[in-house]
Amino acid sequence: MGTSNSTAQKWAESGVYPSHVVNGIRGFDMEELTGISEVSEMINGKWDEESHVEPLRQYTSVELFAGGGGLALGMSLAGFHHVLLNEFDTSACKTLRSNRPDWNVIEGDVRHIDFTPLRDKVDFLSGGFPCQAFSYAGKQGGFNDTRGTLFFELARAVTEIRPKVFMGENVKGLTSHEDGKTFGTICNVIRELGYTLVEPRVLKAIMYQVPQKRERLILIAIRNDIAERVQFHWPSPYERVLTLRDAFYKSIIFDKNVPKSEGVKYPEKKQRVLELVPQGGDWRDLPEDVAREYMGGSWLLGGGKTGMARRLSLDEPSLTLTCAPAQKQTERCHPLETRPLTVREYARIQTFPDYWKFQGTMSAKYKQIGNAVPVNLAWAIGRSLIRLFNDIQTEVPTETQDCASAVREIMSKQSQLVVVKDKKTQTSEIETVSTQLNFFDLFEQYGENSIVENTMVREGFAEYRVNTNNNQLPLDLTKKLLICNVKKDNWEQYLDGTAKIYYTGKKFPTTVALNKLYYFMPYLSGKGIRDLYYIKIARLGYRKEGQKNEDPNDLRLVFEIERVGQLFDDYKKVKLEIWRTFTDTTMGEMINL
Repeated sequence: MGTSNSTAQKWAESGVYPSHVVNGIRGFDMEELTGISEVSEMINGKWDEESHVEPLRQYTSVELFAGGGGLALGMSLAGFHHVLLNEFDTSACKTLRSNRPDWNVIEGDVRHIDFTPLRDKVDFLSGGFPCQAFSYAGKQGGFNDTRGTLFFELARAVTEIRPKVFMGENVKGLTSHEDGKTFGTICNVIRELGYTLVEPRVLKAIMYQVPQKRERLILIAIRNDIAERVQFHWPSPYERVLTLRDAFYKSIIFDKNVPKSEGVKYPEKKQRVLELVPQGGDWRDLPEDVAREYMGGSWLLGGGKTGMARRLSLDEPSLTLTCAPAQKQTERCHPLETRPLTVREYARIQTFPDYWKFQGTMSAKYKQIGNAVPVNLAWAIGRSLIRLFNDIQTEVPTETQDCASAVREIMSKQSQLVVVKDKKTQTSEIETVSTQLNFFDLFEQYGENSIVENTMVREGFAEYRVNTNNNQLPLDLTKKLLICNVKKDNWEQYLDGTAKIYYTGKKFPTTVALNKLYYFMPYLSGKGIRDLYYIKIARLGYRKEGQKNEDPNDLRLVFEIERVGQLFDDYKKVKLEIWRTFTDTTMGEMINL
């Protein structure tokens, strides 16, 4: 329920709630925890009753940003009839088409789709929009201030289709992104569109028959001409929390054990470390010398770092899945075997049925699953939406519209668009202007403190350290170097050479290829550059990480670094090319400056 173990232990010790010992395990009976709202809802919920809701007529829907189909499948199981889906990723589109050949899937950029042929014909529109950078140039923070973002495209689709209800879903941090400005802008846009926003909620997947501690922000808006006549009711939770045991073995959600499937493997060195971690444990269960070596620069950082060397437990829900199961900062080791979770195990944790087959490379499959809305969560929300539409149908009776010709028109126009997605074939057309890398999207894709690219993790970097006797640097001149401006309040650790991490500002240029970076040089304003560092890991973190005034809500890109030595005898001034903050170059070009 989001309560820490230490808090639960204090409850037991102080008698806030009576604890009991069963089979050697101390815990609480649910019936004696009714003072906790989530538990009370589970005990008094109407899950079974709501699971039998049937649509009064066929309700049509359009889904944007469909991915591998978690939200689409859940809504379909609830009773919605999808007339059109859009997704940019080729592998995800193949997944959708192979599992549902009758679905009309448009593969391509949503910006190129004209939805106007569907105006007033579709009941429901949904989409888990990626939260790109927002602009607040406008004083009201409304529709025009979202231009250029994918939320703008969702809003445009609402304007062109005019569905009775639309839904958006995103990570729970959306409400606090940019001190709430992003969320405020979205709410303003919804009002401008002529819709009434239901009070948003962050739904915990574990409450809805999903064996995973995943949370999603759900936005539901009803068209103003209907809103005053109906009321949306959020779904009731299931009667208990499911665990990995329910995901991997025959249970209430699966009729047989998880089938064998492909999966990534650990390197031998990493496997030896994780073999020492007990079920439900993490790096803190390792011998100190092993933990220190395994964690590298993270050993010195603050915070619990409980995602590192983490082995899941069969008797708990899974931690939130990321797009890759073997990330060092967000480890998801199998509870009984020393290996990452397989593709099918990943899918079961997201409550995809075994018949739902994923297409593409193995990494593409993990990505589709990791980014998905859990099917059972989508199903629960979908059932509540069906109840809403039944109420709308009772108040404002309408017939199901035939969308076939409109869909054919849209897909015909789309088929005439030639969109080259392989950047290798259009190098000359690639725009080189740097835009802001969206940390919020990285958070959604990788999770907090996760590694941006596995290729960033390198071992044996000691060979690149300076030989202090003759001051020669055995450098690879072909490797990429990143120069970054350092604010004065962070100078001290760079002046004395003790710096272990560098966190960027709120912006980072999209033109910098993170997986190719090798070296780092701090730029001190008024002084220039001198010292060379080796980049060990690039990951998502937050401002002032590891310090007393750290802010976990202020996402930043974090480089874990190791000092190599002085590249120059004294500080040398160079021109910072990107936003006067960054320079992306190679070691060879830097030596020749």
